[in-house]
Amino acid sequence: QQAKIAVGSGGVTGKGLFNGEQTGGHFVPEQQTDFIFTVAGEELGFVGAAAIVLLLAVVLWRGLIIATHAADLFGTLVASGVVCWMAFQAFENIGMTLGIMPITGLPLPFVSYGGSSTFANMIALGLLQAVHLRRRPYD
Repeated sequence: QQAKIAVGSGGVTGKGLFNGEQTGGHFVPEQQTDFIFTVAGEELGFVGAAAIVLLLAVVLWRGLIIATHAADLFGTLVASGVVCWMAFQAFENIGMTLGIMPITGLPLPFVSYGGSSTFANMIALGLLQAVHLRRRPYD
């Protein structure tokens, strides 16, 4: 409930960095990991939250382009798997913050605090880059 209140109270432009009442008063649990989108929604508002979603969408879109230009079926499957994995994580994390998905421990890719999640996401981007490096000639 507190996460929905925090995101809703952010408005269009937010309350400013470190000025959120819900996140500053620690009413939202696990702000740095599971509910990081709550902090962005309250302090940066709709504009900041939309920017985070847009940047994640750019990464996913680029992954889909890499999947379509892969040299073989294996590269297509690897790139598609990475895109689906990141898309599901982002959808689940943002959805649980907004109250439309069950609360799980999935972090928001590249945004949530945590070394193992960031490490796994960087490995996934490395796989995408490896598929892109071995794309069809003359693409």
